[in-house]
Amino acid sequence: MAKIVCVLYDDPVDGYPKTYARDDLPRIDHYPGGQTLPSPKAVDFQPGTMLGSVSGELGLRTYLESLGHTLVVTSSKDGPDSVLERELHDAEVVISQPFWPAYLTKERIAKAPKLKLALTAGIGSDHVDLQAAIDAKITVAEVTYCNSISVAEHVVMMILGLVRNYLPSHDWVRKGGWNIADCVARSYDVEGMHVGTVAAGRIGLAVLRRLKPFDMHLHYTDRHRLPAEVEAELNLIWHASREEMYGVCDVVTLNCPLHPETEHMINEETLKLFKRGAYLVNTA
Repeated sequence: MAKIVCVLYDDPVDGYPKTYARDDLPRIDHYPGGQTLPSPKAVDFQPGTMLGSVSGELGLRTYLESLGHTLVVTSSKDGPDSVLERELHDAEVVISQPFWPAYLTKERIAKAPKLKLALTAGIGSDHVDLQAAIDAKITVAEVTYCNSISVAEHVVMMILGLVRNYLPSHDWVRKGGWNIADCVARSYDVEGMHVGTVAAGRIGLAVLRRLKPFDMHLHYTDRHRLPAEVEAELNLIWHASREEMYGVCDVVTLNCPLHPETEHMINEETLKLFKRGAYLVNTA
């Protein structure tokens, strides 16, 4: 049977939750575009339970151990004395997270001769040395679409928060003040602004769809141009290059994977192309 090492973020500082703010979650029956939802025969947890921290164990322990597998769950992932480093030698599966990545470098992969699967409990595989994984015949996988809508909503929230100057204004109130002039001096409407996404895949397109009701001018750049009917539906403006788009947008949001082609694409030189006072949202 297999040994699975699961690297998750720590529990909350006050301990693993015993109760939650909501009794249930909204129920959805499909993803945008018609993609079907996962359809497991059963689940070993209550939907809405925190599964992503160490005590949550992704809800996997009962299932895996019932099949005879060994599950090691830890938040210790960095350095030669980490639990991850100690457990790699006979691990067949390593599960990691986008926001708490267990970096599988070439050196670590060399220490894991039995490793067959590097799985991201989320989206993104930039924490894995892909060439080393290919050479070692390790499958690298992720859970496509699992949090695409969450990220898209987060992008919209950040755009509204930045443009409306929400957090500094909130801080004024928390300090007991009511400094209206300080709050509104950098607060603007998003209506009429030009917003552009670098990449218009699942996340980027979901961002554009959610911004359309705000009456913003929507731009995008992507190596694969969207269908003409989608461009017409959302009144999109396509740009052949990122650099071309930067200069016309009040807001730029990055919704592309991290790989050699996109690493450091925002730098001292590209920032010079941005409009003065533009906003940059990077959730990628």
